[in-house]
Amino acid sequence: MPKLNARKFADVAAVIKTVREDKCITQSDLASRLAFSRDYLVDLEAGKPNIFATRLFGVLHELGIVMTLEFEESHAES
Repeated sequence: MPKLNARKFADVAAVIKTVREDKCITQSDLASRLAFSRDYLVDLEAGKPNIFATRLFGVLHELGIVMTLEFEESHAES
């Protein structure tokens, strides 16, 4: 099970994109499941920071908190 220390929002974004693709879920399908726009998901996966993410990672950094992401790889078959 891979682990990654997320030091910035782009680290979280990369994991979201990788896991989504590994599970063979399209951006449109995931956005629909979560009831938000595909454009939002595109920005999220691109690591485009929003005010919440910027402030969150600022607080984590200032306090010396490390966020670790742990995820399962599904290795979906083609």
